[in-house]
Amino acid sequence: MRHNISSGLPMEEQIGYSRAVRADDTLYVSGTAPVNDDGKVVGETTYEQARFAFDRVDTVLAQAGYTRADAVMVRVYLVEGADFAQAMRAYTEAFGPAMPAITVLNVLPFSLPAMLLEVELTAVHESRRAGRI
Repeated sequence: MRHNISSGLPMEEQIGYSRAVRADDTLYVSGTAPVNDDGKVVGETTYEQARFAFDRVDTVLAQAGYTRADAVMVRVYLVEGADFAQAMRAYTEAFGPAMPAITVLNVLPFSLPAMLLEVELTAVHESRRAGRI
C-alpha cells in the first residue's frame, strides 16, 4: 500500500513530488535541505545546517509514525567546502544509537548558494521489521 505524505509547501504541488512516501512498511523521505518554510537557508556552518535538516526529517518521520530509530539508510549530499567532520558530528548525534547505513556523496553546488548539504532517508518501522504488524 502506498501513502504520499505532504508538508503542505506549494513547491510539492508545483514540481509534483511528495515530502515522503510510505510504501508498505518502508518510508522514503525526499531530499531534505536546511531551508525554512520561507525558502531561506538556516545556519551558516555545516553542523548547523545538518542539525536543521535532521530536525526537518524528524518532522516527517513523526508525521508518518516513525522515529530516527527506524532509519535504515541515510544519505548526506555535501557540496565542496562543506565540513565533512561537522556533518558527521551532527549525524552521529542524531542517528548514532540507531546505526543506520550511511552514504556521503560530494555534489555540485545546490541552487541556493548558501546551502552546504541535503539529507535523504529511508526508514522501516521497528514493529514492522519485527513482524508484529
